[in-house]
Amino acid sequence: MLPKEGFVRLTHTARVLKHRARKFLKWVSLVTPLRPLFRILFMRPFWFLRFRLAKADSAAPKVSLVMAVWNNETMVGDAIRSARAQSWQNLEIIIVDDGSTDHTGKLVDRFAGDRVKVLHQANAGPGAARNKGVDQITDSKYLVFLDSDDLLPIHGVRRLVESAEKSGSPFVIGKLERFDGLRRFDRRDNMNVYALDRQAITIEDEPRVLSDANISAKLYRMDFWRSAELRFPEGVVYEDMPVVVTAYLSAPQFDIVSKCVNLWRVRGEGQSITQKKTEVKSLADRLTAIERIYNQLLEFENAGKLSRRVRDFYLERIISLDLQLFVVKLGDADQEYFDVFAKRGGALVAHASEEIWARAGGAYKELVRLAVTGDRAKTLERLAASGL
Repeated sequence: MLPKEGFVRLTHTARVLKHRARKFLKWVSLVTPLRPLFRILFMRPFWFLRFRLAKADSAAPKVSLVMAVWNNETMVGDAIRSARAQSWQNLEIIIVDDGSTDHTGKLVDRFAGDRVKVLHQANAGPGAARNKGVDQITDSKYLVFLDSDDLLPIHGVRRLVESAEKSGSPFVIGKLERFDGLRRFDRRDNMNVYALDRQAITIEDEPRVLSDANISAKLYRMDFWRSAELRFPEGVVYEDMPVVVTAYLSAPQFDIVSKCVNLWRVRGEGQSITQKKTEVKSLADRLTAIERIYNQLLEFENAGKLSRRVRDFYLERIISLDLQLFVVKLGDADQEYFDVFAKRGGALVAHASEEIWARAGGAYKELVRLAVTGDRAKTLERLAASGL
């Protein structure tokens, strides 16, 4: 164990190096297109120092971090490094390699140790991998998830836990920001949700949280996770969306943390599972997730547990975001893809009133309205006129 003076010197040295690195990065940003890579390279020694200087705190509530990984050898190492460097020191990391065919499996094995447990399974999809990771948890009070293309800010887990401990809420959500290697920026679809810290609220108080159904940047108390019988659907993508919405509906109260607790790294076109938007399966899986969520909201509404305005907001989101993500791809897709979009997308928005259509935003709202009529020729003509 380092004496106090040595710890202070190392901490000071780390701060000086970080300051100098920032100055160097400012210069690098002017002279090279490789600046995102330089940002990550300078973070690695900082993460390493944080990890090496960390002192375990068994008195603090224990948190389990579950990470499902698959074929992401270029990013997964930094995701793990950022998790190990967390300022919350009673943290275990459970990594499940979902049958990677590149070097991801061997890479994550190098991180196995006292605080990091690595499991391997035949490829079964992210839902099955996350379920397997959760099944390993024995004595943790809280649960968080991290994707292999995410990074955690140093105090990411701490911010979530401290909110939960203060309010007693079994579920806490925090801001997730996009990260291109140099800049951090808010996601436009949910940035207003995270304007302020809020504690002990419900979905009736803030239905806009339905815009954030990403499993990352959220903390679950383990007794709540089990009592709500939360579990990921297997064999599909977008498997996290119904789980998160079930948490919103089942939690007696939840908190919002306005500060960033997770960074979602921008990947190359087509590399992420959720970026493959011209594949029929990707569209079908997204629509399946949306249909499950809509039916959940309708069930709660019919049982008198939810007001109509929450479901109306979700319909507005479907038009403003979900369907617009895919309508712009119709020009590159085949007839089968168009038919799935028109039939199943049309069935969803059939529940939307003109008032909901009027409130919905997005540049391609009218394209959605046209496409769900089933007229492919006119839709493609409109897409071409829009330059899509």
